[in-house]
Amino acid sequence: MILEFFLPSSFRYNCHLQKTMDTSRELSVPRDFFRSEDYFAPALKASSLLLRVSNDYETEIIQNESVPEVIAIQRLITLAKNGTELRVRWGMQIGSRVFAAPSLFPLLAVLLCLECSEHTIEDESGKVSIVDVQFFRRKIYNFRPLTDFFSDSQVVICADSRGQGRPKALYNADGTLLSRSDFETFVERLLAAQIGINVATAQAVKFSLSVSTIVAELFENTDIHGKSNLNGVPFRKNGVRGILFKRITLPSKSKKMTSHNIQRDDLSSVTALEQSSSTAVALEISVFDSGLGYYTSYSRNELEQETQLSDEWQVVHKCLERHYSDGILPDTRTGHTGMGLYEVLRALQYLKGKFEVRSGRVYGFRTFLEGDAQFQVELPTSSTRPGMPKPVLLDQKKQFVRVPSPNEMVVGAAIRVLIPLS
Repeated sequence: MILEFFLPSSFRYNCHLQKTMDTSRELSVPRDFFRSEDYFAPALKASSLLLRVSNDYETEIIQNESVPEVIAIQRLITLAKNGTELRVRWGMQIGSRVFAAPSLFPLLAVLLCLECSEHTIEDESGKVSIVDVQFFRRKIYNFRPLTDFFSDSQVVICADSRGQGRPKALYNADGTLLSRSDFETFVERLLAAQIGINVATAQAVKFSLSVSTIVAELFENTDIHGKSNLNGVPFRKNGVRGILFKRITLPSKSKKMTSHNIQRDDLSSVTALEQSSSTAVALEISVFDSGLGYYTSYSRNELEQETQLSDEWQVVHKCLERHYSDGILPDTRTGHTGMGLYEVLRALQYLKGKFEVRSGRVYGFRTFLEGDAQFQVELPTSSTRPGMPKPVLLDQKKQFVRVPSPNEMVVGAAIRVLIPLS
């Protein structure tokens, strides 16, 4: 059997397992992790869940591309950090594929790294076997991103609470984070196949430098804020961080965007563009962690349901404002040489990309995609920052509105950027 090639000693059959396992509370992976907040909310209150990994996993991921995979990852991490007992039942077909190369399945790779009570696999006859996942975890810990990753998603994971928080792909031999120049080399290697064809050398270099700025800044934030609690004590359970790379197709656009589509109060300038009906290929880079989240990390106070949503929203903007105005929120991080989230925003303006951030109960975004309205940008007549973006986010639910909508409370932070490649 093919599966035995991957798992020569990882299964043992337990004939009583099906009878003893309580399946009263179940979620299908990935389908239910992409569902609405109203559907998913009860799972956050459950003390125990059975997660069934569907044999149709890959098809369902494609069918749900409108919802970022990193959001599903963040939901999964939140369940684990809430103390929910997660029992995982794998379908035989998807199990054989994932166990061969787990880092090419980001959501499932994170699932394998969490402290779950039990992983089992079910064959076509209904027999259930217990899976020893240590071998597959080692594959994840030792994974280095593939230069041909555009054919597959891939994820690099730091399993901090398992003592595997410094993968060689992102850290030096002495345990320190890669330098900015090393991040540039890392990104250049990943992008070489894309920017080396029909692109002027100078443009290719600037493209690569802009992407490496984004990757380095966002991942460095997880290294600083995503590994320990308020007292600085490292997380002892389900401490996980990661960076996901994915090639996606941006949805086609066919309507004309004008200022009439947007509330005037939210504009500083609007570019009316005829949106193309053609599709575009984009690089998705998502960074996630199981840390404190923006509000707690900044305010040093626990985020509660009683916390004002407007306070959360303001904190995210305060973090975005670093380095936008002189003297505002100076960055005191030891050895930090980056320019913060605002520099990420500036890089995405050059790359004509999109920025999304999900933390706590807030979910904001900013877009520079061609065909989207260009708003909250300094006027061309500005004496200091002509044409530069203001440090402002829009609400993901309301779009074109700067007032936040409440979302389910999630752990840590997840940031997703989209960079068009065509």
